[in-house]
Amino acid sequence: MSASEQELKKYLEEIDRKQEKICGLSDRIWECPETAFGEFQSEAALVEFFKSEGFAVNEKVYGVDTAFTAEFGSGSPRIGVLGEFDALSGLSQKAGVVEKEAAVPGACGHGCGHNLLGAGAAAAALAVKKYLEDGHEGTVIFYGCPGEEGGSGKAFMARDGAFRDLDAALTWHPSTLNEVYKDSSLANFQILYQFHGISAHAAGCPEMGRSALDALELMNIGCNFLREHMIDEARVHYAITDTGGYSPNVVQDQAKAIYLIRAPKAGQAYELMERVHKIAQGAALMTETRGEHEFIKSCANMVSNRVLEKVLYQAMKAVGVPRYTEEEYRLAAEYTATVPEAGAAAFNKLTADHMIPENVKFLKDRKNRRLYDFIVPYEEIHQVAAGGGSTDVGDVSFMCPTAQIYAATWAPGTPGHSWQAVAQGKSSTAHKGMMFAGKSLALAAMTLMENRELLAEARQMFEEDFEDQKYIPIPEGVNPRALDQIR
Repeated sequence: MSASEQELKKYLEEIDRKQEKICGLSDRIWECPETAFGEFQSEAALVEFFKSEGFAVNEKVYGVDTAFTAEFGSGSPRIGVLGEFDALSGLSQKAGVVEKEAAVPGACGHGCGHNLLGAGAAAAALAVKKYLEDGHEGTVIFYGCPGEEGGSGKAFMARDGAFRDLDAALTWHPSTLNEVYKDSSLANFQILYQFHGISAHAAGCPEMGRSALDALELMNIGCNFLREHMIDEARVHYAITDTGGYSPNVVQDQAKAIYLIRAPKAGQAYELMERVHKIAQGAALMTETRGEHEFIKSCANMVSNRVLEKVLYQAMKAVGVPRYTEEEYRLAAEYTATVPEAGAAAFNKLTADHMIPENVKFLKDRKNRRLYDFIVPYEEIHQVAAGGGSTDVGDVSFMCPTAQIYAATWAPGTPGHSWQAVAQGKSSTAHKGMMFAGKSLALAAMTLMENRELLAEARQMFEEDFEDQKYIPIPEGVNPRALDQIR
Protein backbone atom coordinates (compact mmCIF):
# COMPACT_ATOMS: atom_id res chain seq x y z
CA MET A 1 0.00 0.00 0.00
CA SER A 2 1.31 3.41 -0.93
CA ALA A 3 2.06 5.88 1.83
CA SER A 4 -0.25 8.87 2.02
CA GLU A 5 0.92 12.44 1.46
CA GLN A 6 0.61 13.06 5.19
CA GLU A 7 2.76 10.04 5.96
CA LEU A 8 5.40 11.20 3.50
CA LYS A 9 5.45 14.71 4.97
CA LYS A 10 6.88 13.38 8.24
CA TYR A 11 10.18 12.78 6.44
CA LEU A 12 10.38 16.49 5.67
CA GLU A 13 11.02 17.02 9.38
CA GLU A 14 14.59 15.89 8.66
CA ILE A 15 15.07 19.17 6.76
CA ASP A 16 13.80 21.13 9.77
CA ARG A 17 16.08 19.20 12.10
CA LYS A 18 19.08 19.97 9.90
CA GLN A 19 18.05 23.54 9.07
CA GLU A 20 21.05 25.18 10.70
CA LYS A 21 23.44 22.86 8.87
CA ILE A 22 21.69 23.39 5.51
CA CYS A 23 21.62 27.18 5.84
CA GLY A 24 25.24 27.12 6.98
CA LEU A 25 26.14 25.16 3.84
CA SER A 26 24.39 27.72 1.63
CA ASP A 27 26.14 30.62 3.38
CA ARG A 28 29.50 28.91 3.14
CA ILE A 29 29.10 28.57 -0.64
CA TRP A 30 27.95 32.21 -0.84
CA GLU A 31 31.15 33.24 0.93
CA CYS A 32 33.47 31.53 -1.58
CA PRO A 33 31.95 32.44 -4.97
CA GLU A 34 33.66 30.64 -7.86
CA THR A 35 32.90 30.67 -11.56
CA ALA A 36 32.36 27.80 -13.99
CA PHE A 37 34.61 24.75 -13.53
CA GLY A 38 36.66 26.42 -10.82
CA GLU A 39 34.22 25.75 -7.98
CA PHE A 40 36.63 23.66 -5.92
CA GLN A 41 35.80 25.16 -2.51
CA SER A 42 32.06 25.05 -3.14
CA GLU A 43 32.21 21.46 -4.36
CA ALA A 44 34.30 20.50 -1.32
CA ALA A 45 31.69 22.01 1.02
CA LEU A 46 28.90 19.99 -0.60
CA VAL A 47 30.96 16.80 -0.67
CA GLU A 48 31.79 17.21 3.02
CA PHE A 49 28.08 17.71 3.75
CA PHE A 50 27.02 14.54 1.94
CA LYS A 51 29.79 12.40 3.40
CA SER A 52 28.83 13.52 6.89
CA GLU A 53 25.23 12.46 6.15
CA GLY A 54 26.18 8.95 5.00
CA PHE A 55 25.85 9.26 1.22
CA ALA A 56 28.15 7.38 -1.15
CA VAL A 57 30.07 10.17 -2.88
CA ASN A 58 31.93 9.97 -6.19
CA GLU A 59 34.03 12.95 -7.25
CA LYS A 60 35.40 14.12 -10.62
CA VAL A 61 32.68 12.26 -12.47
CA TYR A 62 31.67 12.41 -16.14
CA GLY A 63 34.89 14.10 -17.18
CA VAL A 64 34.36 17.28 -15.12
CA ASP A 65 36.74 18.01 -12.24
CA THR A 66 34.15 19.75 -10.05
CA ALA A 67 31.22 17.41 -10.82
CA PHE A 68 30.21 14.77 -8.28
CA THR A 69 27.38 12.46 -7.27
CA ALA A 70 26.05 11.62 -3.81
CA GLU A 71 23.90 8.51 -3.75
CA PHE A 72 21.82 6.62 -1.21
CA GLY A 73 19.57 3.58 -1.50
CA SER A 74 19.36 0.73 -3.97
CA GLY A 75 17.27 -0.39 -6.89
CA SER A 76 14.51 1.52 -8.59
CA PRO A 77 12.97 4.01 -8.85
CA ARG A 78 16.06 6.12 -9.39
CA ILE A 79 15.32 9.80 -8.77
CA GLY A 80 17.92 12.46 -9.47
CA VAL A 81 18.09 15.83 -7.73
CA LEU A 82 20.15 18.48 -9.53
CA GLY A 83 22.26 20.97 -7.59
CA GLU A 84 24.32 23.90 -8.87
CA PHE A 85 26.90 25.98 -7.03
CA ASP A 86 28.75 28.26 -9.45
CA ALA A 87 28.80 32.05 -9.23
CA LEU A 88 29.14 34.96 -11.68
CA SER A 89 32.14 37.17 -12.36
CA GLY A 90 32.14 40.81 -11.33
CA LEU A 91 29.17 40.58 -8.97
CA SER A 92 30.87 40.81 -5.59
CA GLN A 93 28.46 42.40 -3.12
CA LYS A 94 28.12 42.75 0.64
CA ALA A 95 25.27 40.76 2.15
CA GLY A 96 22.24 42.42 3.70
CA VAL A 97 22.88 45.98 2.55
CA VAL A 98 20.37 47.79 0.35
CA GLU A 99 22.89 49.51 -1.88
CA LYS A 100 25.48 48.40 -4.37
CA GLU A 101 28.68 47.84 -2.40
CA ALA A 102 31.24 45.26 -3.46
CA ALA A 103 32.69 43.01 -0.78
CA VAL A 104 35.83 42.61 -2.91
CA PRO A 105 35.89 44.95 -5.93
CA GLY A 106 35.99 43.02 -9.20
CA ALA A 107 35.46 39.65 -7.54
CA CYS A 108 32.68 37.11 -8.08
CA GLY A 109 29.25 36.89 -6.49
CA HIS A 110 26.23 34.58 -6.36
CA GLY A 111 24.00 36.70 -8.57
CA CYS A 112 21.87 33.72 -9.63
CA GLY A 113 21.48 32.20 -6.17
CA HIS A 114 23.27 28.94 -6.88
CA ASN A 115 24.48 28.82 -3.28
CA LEU A 116 20.81 28.42 -2.36
CA LEU A 117 20.10 26.09 -5.27
CA GLY A 118 22.82 23.61 -4.30
CA ALA A 119 22.00 23.60 -0.60
CA GLY A 120 18.23 23.42 -1.18
CA ALA A 121 18.61 20.45 -3.52
CA ALA A 122 20.88 18.83 -0.93
CA ALA A 123 18.13 19.30 1.65
CA ALA A 124 15.73 17.44 -0.64
CA ALA A 125 18.14 14.52 -0.98
CA LEU A 126 18.49 14.44 2.80
CA ALA A 127 14.74 14.01 3.36
CA VAL A 128 14.47 11.32 0.68
CA LYS A 129 17.35 9.46 2.36
CA LYS A 130 15.35 9.44 5.60
CA TYR A 131 12.41 7.95 3.70
CA LEU A 132 14.63 5.24 2.18
CA GLU A 133 16.14 4.42 5.56
CA ASP A 134 12.64 3.59 6.74
CA GLY A 135 12.54 0.51 4.51
CA HIS A 136 11.30 1.97 1.24
CA GLU A 137 12.80 0.88 -2.05
CA GLY A 138 14.58 3.19 -4.43
CA THR A 139 17.66 5.35 -4.94
CA VAL A 140 18.18 9.07 -4.64
CA ILE A 141 21.14 10.61 -6.47
CA PHE A 142 22.26 14.19 -5.94
CA TYR A 143 24.13 15.48 -8.98
CA GLY A 144 26.66 18.17 -8.19
CA CYS A 145 26.46 20.12 -11.45
CA PRO A 146 29.17 22.75 -12.01
CA GLY A 147 29.46 25.42 -14.65
CA GLU A 148 25.83 26.25 -15.41
CA GLU A 149 26.74 29.89 -15.99
CA GLY A 150 28.39 29.95 -19.39
CA GLY A 151 29.83 26.46 -19.11
CA SER A 152 26.99 23.97 -19.70
CA GLY A 153 28.34 21.56 -17.11
CA LYS A 154 25.31 19.26 -17.35
CA ALA A 155 25.76 19.04 -21.13
CA PHE A 156 29.30 17.73 -20.65
CA MET A 157 28.00 15.33 -18.01
CA ALA A 158 25.17 14.14 -20.28
CA ARG A 159 27.60 13.55 -23.14
CA ASP A 160 29.56 11.23 -20.87
CA GLY A 161 26.54 9.21 -19.72
CA ALA A 162 24.96 11.07 -16.82
CA PHE A 163 21.19 11.10 -16.15
CA ARG A 164 20.26 8.40 -18.67
CA ASP A 165 19.48 5.76 -16.04
CA LEU A 166 17.14 8.00 -14.03
CA ASP A 167 13.39 7.54 -13.83
CA ALA A 168 13.06 11.27 -13.20
CA ALA A 169 15.17 14.34 -12.45
CA LEU A 170 13.95 17.24 -10.30
CA THR A 171 15.43 20.63 -9.55
CA TRP A 172 14.58 24.21 -8.61
CA HIS A 173 15.88 27.75 -9.02
CA PRO A 174 15.83 30.87 -6.82
CA SER A 175 13.35 33.49 -7.99
CA THR A 176 10.88 36.12 -6.85
CA LEU A 177 7.93 33.74 -7.27
CA ASN A 178 6.83 30.30 -6.15
CA GLU A 179 5.70 28.45 -9.25
CA VAL A 180 6.24 25.44 -11.46
CA TYR A 181 8.52 26.14 -14.42
CA LYS A 182 6.60 25.25 -17.58
CA ASP A 183 8.17 27.12 -20.49
CA SER A 184 11.10 26.01 -22.57
CA SER A 185 14.53 27.63 -22.75
CA LEU A 186 16.77 28.51 -25.66
CA ALA A 187 19.26 25.97 -26.96
CA ASN A 188 22.67 27.48 -27.64
CA PHE A 189 26.11 26.97 -29.14
CA GLN A 190 29.13 28.93 -27.95
CA ILE A 191 31.98 29.34 -30.43
CA LEU A 192 35.34 31.10 -30.38
CA TYR A 193 36.10 32.77 -33.72
CA GLN A 194 39.69 33.74 -34.53
CA PHE A 195 41.23 35.62 -37.43
CA HIS A 196 44.92 35.65 -38.34
CA GLY A 197 46.34 38.39 -40.55
CA ILE A 198 49.67 40.07 -41.31
CA SER A 199 51.03 42.94 -39.24
CA ALA A 200 52.50 46.01 -40.92
CA HIS A 201 53.07 49.71 -40.33
CA ALA A 202 49.59 51.19 -40.71
CA ALA A 203 50.95 54.38 -42.35
CA GLY A 204 54.28 53.41 -43.86
CA CYS A 205 53.28 50.23 -45.68
CA PRO A 206 49.59 49.45 -45.03
CA GLU A 207 49.35 47.58 -48.34
CA MET A 208 51.54 44.85 -46.84
CA GLY A 209 49.20 44.26 -43.93
CA ARG A 210 46.08 42.13 -43.66
CA SER A 211 43.93 43.15 -40.72
CA ALA A 212 42.46 40.42 -38.52
CA LEU A 213 40.51 43.11 -36.70
CA ASP A 214 38.92 44.24 -39.98
CA ALA A 215 37.84 40.64 -40.55
CA LEU A 216 36.30 40.41 -37.09
CA GLU A 217 34.48 43.72 -37.51
CA LEU A 218 33.11 42.61 -40.87
CA MET A 219 31.96 39.36 -39.32
CA ASN A 220 30.13 41.27 -36.60
CA ILE A 221 28.49 43.51 -39.21
CA GLY A 222 27.47 40.48 -41.26
CA CYS A 223 25.89 38.86 -38.22
CA ASN A 224 23.99 42.03 -37.44
CA PHE A 225 22.55 41.96 -40.96
CA LEU A 226 21.69 38.29 -40.38
CA ARG A 227 19.27 39.31 -37.62
CA GLU A 228 16.71 40.35 -40.25
CA HIS A 229 16.72 36.83 -41.66
CA MET A 230 16.45 34.58 -38.61
CA ILE A 231 13.44 33.58 -36.54
CA ASP A 232 12.22 36.12 -34.00
CA GLU A 233 13.07 33.95 -30.99
CA ALA A 234 16.71 33.42 -32.03
CA ARG A 235 19.55 35.39 -30.46
CA VAL A 236 23.16 36.04 -31.48
CA HIS A 237 25.51 37.73 -29.00
CA TYR A 238 29.24 38.27 -29.07
CA ALA A 239 32.10 39.51 -26.91
CA ILE A 240 35.39 40.64 -28.48
CA THR A 241 38.16 39.12 -26.39
CA ASP A 242 41.24 40.11 -28.41
CA THR A 243 41.50 43.16 -30.69
CA GLY A 244 45.10 42.46 -31.66
CA GLY A 245 46.66 45.10 -29.46
CA TYR A 246 46.19 48.78 -28.67
CA SER A 247 48.55 50.44 -31.13
CA PRO A 248 46.52 52.06 -33.94
CA ASN A 249 49.65 52.48 -36.09
CA VAL A 250 50.00 48.69 -36.38
CA VAL A 251 47.83 46.53 -38.63
CA GLN A 252 46.41 43.99 -36.18
CA ASP A 253 47.43 40.46 -37.10
CA GLN A 254 45.00 38.67 -34.77
CA ALA A 255 41.52 39.17 -33.35
CA LYS A 256 39.08 36.96 -31.47
CA ALA A 257 35.46 36.97 -30.34
CA ILE A 258 33.24 34.55 -28.45
CA TYR A 259 29.81 34.10 -30.03
CA LEU A 260 26.73 32.72 -28.27
CA ILE A 261 24.09 31.55 -30.76
CA ARG A 262 20.61 30.69 -29.45
CA ALA A 263 17.28 29.40 -30.75
CA PRO A 264 14.22 27.63 -29.29
CA LYS A 265 15.36 24.18 -30.46
CA ALA A 266 18.82 22.67 -30.76
CA GLY A 267 18.38 21.96 -34.47
CA GLN A 268 17.47 25.58 -35.14
CA ALA A 269 20.47 26.85 -33.17
CA TYR A 270 22.74 24.47 -35.07
CA GLU A 271 21.49 25.72 -38.44
CA LEU A 272 21.99 29.31 -37.30
CA MET A 273 25.52 28.48 -36.17
CA GLU A 274 26.29 27.11 -39.64
CA ARG A 275 25.17 30.42 -41.14
CA VAL A 276 27.43 32.34 -38.73
CA HIS A 277 30.31 30.09 -39.81
CA LYS A 278 29.71 31.15 -43.41
CA ILE A 279 29.73 34.82 -42.46
CA ALA A 280 33.09 34.30 -40.71
CA GLN A 281 34.43 32.58 -43.83
CA GLY A 282 33.25 35.48 -45.96
CA ALA A 283 34.90 38.03 -43.68
CA ALA A 284 38.19 36.16 -43.94
CA LEU A 285 37.87 36.03 -47.72
CA MET A 286 37.18 39.77 -47.97
CA THR A 287 40.23 40.67 -45.90
CA GLU A 288 42.60 37.95 -47.15
CA THR A 289 43.02 36.72 -43.60
CA ARG A 290 42.72 33.21 -42.22
CA GLY A 291 39.73 32.43 -40.06
CA GLU A 292 39.06 29.50 -37.77
CA HIS A 293 36.54 28.60 -35.11
CA GLU A 294 36.65 26.52 -31.97
CA PHE A 295 33.65 24.85 -30.31
CA ILE A 296 33.41 25.83 -26.63
CA LYS A 297 30.12 24.35 -25.43
CA SER A 298 26.43 23.97 -26.15
CA CYS A 299 23.23 23.31 -24.28
CA ALA A 300 19.86 21.96 -25.32
CA ASN A 301 16.44 23.53 -24.99
CA MET A 302 14.48 22.59 -21.88
CA VAL A 303 11.55 20.22 -22.40
CA SER A 304 9.61 20.11 -19.15
CA ASN A 305 7.61 16.99 -18.33
CA ARG A 306 3.94 17.79 -17.67
CA VAL A 307 3.39 14.76 -15.43
CA LEU A 308 6.26 15.75 -13.16
CA GLU A 309 5.10 19.39 -13.18
CA LYS A 310 1.78 18.38 -11.64
CA VAL A 311 3.48 16.26 -8.99
CA LEU A 312 5.72 19.20 -8.09
CA TYR A 313 2.77 21.59 -7.91
CA GLN A 314 0.88 19.32 -5.54
CA ALA A 315 4.01 19.00 -3.41
CA MET A 316 4.43 22.77 -3.24
CA LYS A 317 0.83 23.17 -2.10
CA ALA A 318 1.20 20.42 0.49
CA VAL A 319 4.36 21.97 1.92
CA GLY A 320 2.90 25.47 1.97
CA VAL A 321 4.67 28.78 1.49
CA PRO A 322 6.85 30.21 4.27
CA ARG A 323 5.58 32.72 6.77
CA TYR A 324 7.44 36.02 6.85
CA THR A 325 8.07 38.56 9.59
CA GLU A 326 7.25 42.22 9.31
CA GLU A 327 10.97 42.96 9.17
CA GLU A 328 11.36 40.61 6.19
CA TYR A 329 8.49 42.35 4.39
CA ARG A 330 10.03 45.76 5.13
CA LEU A 331 13.46 44.78 3.85
CA ALA A 332 11.99 43.23 0.70
CA ALA A 333 10.20 46.50 -0.09
CA GLU A 334 13.51 48.35 0.23
CA TYR A 335 15.17 46.03 -2.28
CA THR A 336 12.25 46.34 -4.70
CA ALA A 337 12.53 50.13 -4.48
CA THR A 338 16.08 49.94 -5.84
CA VAL A 339 14.84 48.51 -9.16
CA PRO A 340 11.44 50.14 -9.85
CA GLU A 341 11.69 49.94 -13.66
CA ALA A 342 13.09 46.42 -13.64
CA GLY A 343 10.37 45.42 -11.21
CA ALA A 344 7.63 46.65 -13.52
CA ALA A 345 9.23 45.01 -16.53
CA ALA A 346 9.64 41.73 -14.67
CA PHE A 347 5.99 41.76 -13.62
CA ASN A 348 4.80 42.51 -17.14
CA LYS A 349 6.83 39.54 -18.34
CA LEU A 350 5.11 37.32 -15.78
CA THR A 351 1.71 38.15 -17.24
CA ALA A 352 2.71 36.88 -20.66
CA ASP A 353 0.36 36.42 -23.58
CA HIS A 354 0.31 32.64 -23.28
CA MET A 355 -0.98 32.71 -19.69
CA ILE A 356 -4.60 31.92 -19.07
CA PRO A 357 -6.70 34.97 -18.07
CA GLU A 358 -7.35 33.60 -14.58
CA ASN A 359 -3.63 33.53 -13.82
CA VAL A 360 -3.03 36.98 -15.28
CA LYS A 361 -5.74 38.29 -12.94
CA PHE A 362 -4.32 36.25 -10.05
CA LEU A 363 -0.93 37.91 -10.43
CA LYS A 364 -2.27 41.41 -11.04
CA ASP A 365 -4.35 41.18 -7.87
CA ARG A 366 -1.11 40.47 -5.99
CA LYS A 367 1.11 42.92 -7.85
CA ASN A 368 1.82 45.16 -4.89
CA ARG A 369 2.79 42.45 -2.40
CA ARG A 370 6.05 43.25 -0.64
CA LEU A 371 6.94 39.55 -1.02
CA TYR A 372 5.25 37.11 -3.35
CA ASP A 373 4.03 34.92 -0.49
CA PHE A 374 1.81 32.69 -2.61
CA ILE A 375 2.06 29.85 -5.12
CA VAL A 376 1.11 30.70 -8.69
CA PRO A 377 -1.72 28.31 -9.70
CA TYR A 378 -0.59 25.60 -12.07
CA GLU A 379 -1.85 25.81 -15.64
CA GLU A 380 -1.09 23.11 -18.16
CA ILE A 381 0.01 24.91 -21.31
CA HIS A 382 0.16 23.44 -24.79
CA GLN A 383 1.78 26.39 -26.56
CA VAL A 384 5.23 26.37 -24.96
CA ALA A 385 7.10 29.66 -24.99
CA ALA A 386 10.89 29.76 -25.20
CA GLY A 387 12.30 31.91 -22.44
CA GLY A 388 14.93 34.56 -23.04
CA GLY A 389 17.70 32.54 -21.42
CA SER A 390 19.31 29.14 -21.59
CA THR A 391 19.94 26.43 -19.03
CA ASP A 392 21.82 23.16 -19.19
CA VAL A 393 18.91 21.55 -17.37
CA GLY A 394 17.71 21.27 -20.96
CA ASP A 395 20.33 18.60 -21.62
CA VAL A 396 19.05 16.61 -18.65
CA SER A 397 15.51 16.87 -20.03
CA PHE A 398 16.69 15.09 -23.19
CA MET A 399 18.08 12.22 -21.07
CA CYS A 400 15.12 11.52 -18.75
CA PRO A 401 11.80 13.02 -17.62
CA THR A 402 12.72 16.34 -15.97
CA ALA A 403 10.92 19.22 -14.29
CA GLN A 404 11.74 22.12 -12.01
CA ILE A 405 10.19 24.78 -9.82
CA TYR A 406 10.94 28.34 -8.84
CA ALA A 407 10.95 29.36 -5.18
CA ALA A 408 10.79 32.92 -3.85
CA THR A 409 14.13 33.84 -2.32
CA TRP A 410 14.32 37.44 -3.54
CA ALA A 411 12.17 40.55 -3.25
CA PRO A 412 9.71 41.28 -6.09
CA GLY A 413 11.41 42.90 -9.07
CA THR A 414 14.88 41.61 -8.22
CA PRO A 415 16.68 41.01 -11.53
CA GLY A 416 18.67 37.84 -11.93
CA HIS A 417 22.44 38.36 -12.18
CA SER A 418 22.26 41.55 -10.10
CA TRP A 419 23.86 42.96 -6.97
CA GLN A 420 20.41 42.86 -5.36
CA ALA A 421 20.26 39.08 -5.80
CA VAL A 422 23.73 38.69 -4.27
CA ALA A 423 22.87 40.97 -1.34
CA GLN A 424 19.82 38.87 -0.47
CA GLY A 425 21.65 35.54 -0.79
CA LYS A 426 22.21 35.04 2.95
CA SER A 427 18.97 36.56 4.18
CA SER A 428 16.36 34.80 6.29
CA THR A 429 13.92 35.23 3.39
CA ALA A 430 16.32 33.42 1.05
CA HIS A 431 16.81 30.64 3.60
CA LYS A 432 13.05 30.19 3.95
CA GLY A 433 12.59 29.97 0.19
CA MET A 434 15.43 27.46 -0.03
CA MET A 435 13.90 25.26 2.69
CA PHE A 436 10.51 25.44 0.97
CA ALA A 437 12.10 24.36 -2.31
CA GLY A 438 13.98 21.49 -0.66
CA LYS A 439 10.82 20.18 1.00
CA SER A 440 8.80 20.48 -2.22
CA LEU A 441 11.40 18.55 -4.23
CA ALA A 442 11.66 15.89 -1.53
CA LEU A 443 7.91 15.38 -1.27
CA ALA A 444 7.63 15.15 -5.06
CA ALA A 445 10.46 12.60 -5.22
CA MET A 446 8.89 10.44 -2.52
CA THR A 447 5.50 10.67 -4.19
CA LEU A 448 7.03 9.38 -7.42
CA MET A 449 8.74 6.54 -5.57
CA GLU A 450 5.42 5.57 -4.00
CA ASN A 451 3.43 5.82 -7.24
CA ARG A 452 5.26 4.10 -10.05
CA GLU A 453 2.35 4.59 -12.40
CA LEU A 454 3.20 8.29 -12.33
CA LEU A 455 6.73 7.46 -13.41
CA ALA A 456 5.34 5.31 -16.22
CA GLU A 457 3.14 8.22 -17.36
CA ALA A 458 6.11 10.60 -17.17
CA ARG A 459 8.19 8.21 -19.27
CA GLN A 460 5.43 7.90 -21.88
CA MET A 461 5.16 11.68 -22.12
CA PHE A 462 8.96 11.91 -22.36
CA GLU A 463 8.93 9.56 -25.35
CA GLU A 464 6.15 11.56 -27.03
CA ASP A 465 7.87 14.91 -26.41
CA PHE A 466 11.04 13.79 -28.17
CA GLU A 467 9.53 12.11 -31.21
CA ASP A 468 10.40 15.17 -33.33
CA GLN A 469 13.38 16.58 -31.43
CA LYS A 470 17.02 15.72 -32.00
CA TYR A 471 19.69 15.90 -29.32
CA ILE A 472 23.00 17.37 -30.46
CA PRO A 473 25.69 16.50 -27.89
CA ILE A 474 28.89 18.41 -27.33
CA PRO A 475 31.45 16.88 -29.71
CA GLU A 476 33.98 14.42 -28.36
CA GLY A 477 37.32 16.04 -27.68
CA VAL A 478 35.78 19.31 -26.46
CA ASN A 479 36.54 19.66 -22.76
CA PRO A 480 35.07 21.97 -20.08
CA ARG A 481 36.82 25.32 -19.88
CA ALA A 482 36.14 28.41 -17.86
CA LEU A 483 35.36 31.45 -20.01
CA ASP A 484 38.21 33.46 -18.49
CA GLN A 485 40.61 30.78 -19.76
CA ILE A 486 39.44 31.12 -23.36
CA ARG A 487 41.82 33.48 -25.10
